[in-house]
Amino acid sequence: PTGSGGSGGQSLPLNIRLDRFEITDSIFLTDLRAELAGSPISGEFRGLMGGAVPVNGTILGETDGTALRLRSGDGGAVLRAAGIYPNAYGGAMDLILRPRPGEGQYSGLLTIDNPRLRNAPAIAELLSAISVVGLLDQMFTGEGIALGEVRVAFTLTPNVLAIQEGTALGASMGLSLDGVYNLQSHYYDFEGVVSPLYVVNGLVGGLFTPRREGLFGFTYRLTGTPEDSNVSVNPL
Repeated sequence: PTGSGGSGGQSLPLNIRLDRFEITDSIFLTDLRAELAGSPISGEFRGLMGGAVPVNGTILGETDGTALRLRSGDGGAVLRAAGIYPNAYGGAMDLILRPRPGEGQYSGLLTIDNPRLRNAPAIAELLSAISVVGLLDQMFTGEGIALGEVRVAFTLTPNVLAIQEGTALGASMGLSLDGVYNLQSHYYDFEGVVSPLYVVNGLVGGLFTPRREGLFGFTYRLTGTPEDSNVSVNPL
């Protein structure tokens, strides 16, 4: 629903069962079950993201539209099934979207608890540029790099995803990410700081720097598209 509900009367409860519910051309839920009621409308839903990964959530009508909370025990699988990011695995996920004034405008918060990163070309190029050999080996030959606590605060419009504060704080690496992703052209422009050995580096750095960064780190910029990315690193 795009609004906050009707002005009068009491709405009947809705028990919805759909074989397939399409959100975008590439994002869909199968076996959708939802129980909704009230004015503004609210309720619970569950289904299979991409026809494969169980998700459940809550919707709630607000003044500017409908807020949504989506949860899953495997955030990496949700991102892969939705065609959003193919290189993340595991991690309990919690996504909150709250409407803002204007059509298709949302503020959001995504958290994933300890996902692993595998075979990610752009991150591999970044780690190669700062000569973190051990992490590269983990990414391509082991279970992947444990990202620790992932937290992404963002705003969403019909054309642009803007990340104001993205962090991944793990024992082997700390990563911050800010920037924009154009949903039409699939072009992104991100920048941030990567801090190797974050469990040690971050403990010392916490005395002098914001929580997202260690005492020593490398600033980087990531531009391009998922198929053709460019990484530049400033070791100073």
